[in-house]
Amino acid sequence: MAFDVLYPDRMSRVSTFFRLFLLVPIALVLGLLQYFITVALMFGWMTVFWRKKYPMWLFHGLAGAFDYSARAWSYGALLTDQFPAFSREQSMVSLEFDDPPSGYLSRWRVLFWKSILLFPHLVVLQFLAMAVFVVTVLAWFGILFTGNYPRGMFQFSVGVQRWYHRVIAYFASFNDRYPPYALAPDAGPASNATTVASGVGGWIVAGGYAVLIAAVASLGGGVKTDRVDYDRLAQGRPGPSLAFEPALADGPVILSLIAAYDPGDDLVLVLAPARGERIIVFEWEVWNRSGTGATIEAGAVRLEYEFESDEGRETRRETAQILTAGNRSAPVSVPDRERAPVQAVFVVPDDARPLELRFSGGFAGGGVRYLFE
Repeated sequence: MAFDVLYPDRMSRVSTFFRLFLLVPIALVLGLLQYFITVALMFGWMTVFWRKKYPMWLFHGLAGAFDYSARAWSYGALLTDQFPAFSREQSMVSLEFDDPPSGYLSRWRVLFWKSILLFPHLVVLQFLAMAVFVVTVLAWFGILFTGNYPRGMFQFSVGVQRWYHRVIAYFASFNDRYPPYALAPDAGPASNATTVASGVGGWIVAGGYAVLIAAVASLGGGVKTDRVDYDRLAQGRPGPSLAFEPALADGPVILSLIAAYDPGDDLVLVLAPARGERIIVFEWEVWNRSGTGATIEAGAVRLEYEFESDEGRETRRETAQILTAGNRSAPVSVPDRERAPVQAVFVVPDDARPLELRFSGGFAGGGVRYLFE
């Protein structure tokens, strides 16, 4: 992989000042291009896994997509005043990849193992990206006052992009040469010791992420249990209120059980229960104080009840036939600092006796289990 940007003698103050506005159409193009890149990467991985070689037509297409992205990012980072065209002719930004070695690419390194190996690179690149952002802001002021991008800062920003494109080439399986931890254009592949150390570090980082995800899931995955007098609830007397603390939220989401309408045939005109059936409607109020949207999933509410069947007393558990929040069908998100009524509709046999009601998923995680007495 070879990446470089020619250092400009002078830069346009006007173009630099309005660069954020000029990036709007480029962002739209990059958004569409990302779909192609994602599909092409998956197709390339599959081909390498089965045939140990990269299709040249796909390689040229994906390399061209990376090439345009490099020109776009260089324009956004103020490294050039040339608006990124689809043609690379006379561009000050150049990105070239060696042709993939046909028949010699490793199938066992594709995707998973390469992802583990690249974890340390991605961690370092995160910090370098923050440094590039600071450098770009300082360069913006430097260009406005002097008309020049400070050369040392310019070379640093180009070097970080060069590092990134080496990682991308390895991740895409254009080659199996583990990228070096270097900004320089003439850096060779990393040594075996560096590759082994990166693999160990990658497993440690991946394990840390797995532990973090498990911890977050366990924080939001516990099931709360409350006992509720069903007759009082059916008489319009509110049930319990529970507070849920979604992960990374600024506050709680409060779920209050308001009432059970039994029968609720008159409330739900879109359902016509058959002979020997009735409708039960459970109503909650959700008060979102989390600082973000509180999601109510489509299958969030389930009811367990017992009834008399031809085979004797039977227990059944069903998901709500209709679930709405604020008069909108789930899934739906309750905006921050707003309250919304939630209604769950069930069609049950006439002699059904509710035993247990569950509200789970979304902001509630494992949710709450109401045991009816």
